[in-house]
Amino acid sequence: MRPRTIRDDIARAKARYLLREYNISRPPVYPEDLAERIGIQVRYHCVDDVGFSFSIKKNGEYFIFADISSNQGRDRWSVAHELGHIVLGHYELYHVDTIMCDRLTDRERYILDREADIFTEELLMPAEWIMKYTLKETELRELFKVSKEAMSIRLNKLNYQLPASQARS
Repeated sequence: MRPRTIRDDIARAKARYLLREYNISRPPVYPEDLAERIGIQVRYHCVDDVGFSFSIKKNGEYFIFADISSNQGRDRWSVAHELGHIVLGHYELYHVDTIMCDRLTDRERYILDREADIFTEELLMPAEWIMKYTLKETELRELFKVSKEAMSIRLNKLNYQLPASQARS
């Protein structure tokens, strides 16, 4: 089977399910801890020629290899993104790329990455949680422990509006 369309609803539903299943009810969400609770090993790397995070399935076990950057929010996003690939069943549903062989087209790779991103934004910044707060963007970023870019994009998608008396920073 090949990925044909972005499964937005499934990605969001899987993220919300994990939050409920593991009794995570407020920010911040720690994707490393969640992965380990599920049985997925998380390892960190800082290899000059490998400036990205990735996940693999070997002998029925999953591993996430997270690139270490100077941005903690970005690193957390990367772990959650790779967790998304695993939880969304990308390894089981599709013939994904391997270290030795590219099996997906650019379009198919884009579809799977978008699904993992949608999963990640809902896992780290659930819409329901964000809408409970009347905080400035910087305060939300600190509370949810995400990058400036991630929070800005999420707030724009949600049309998050502060009361007129508060300014967005």
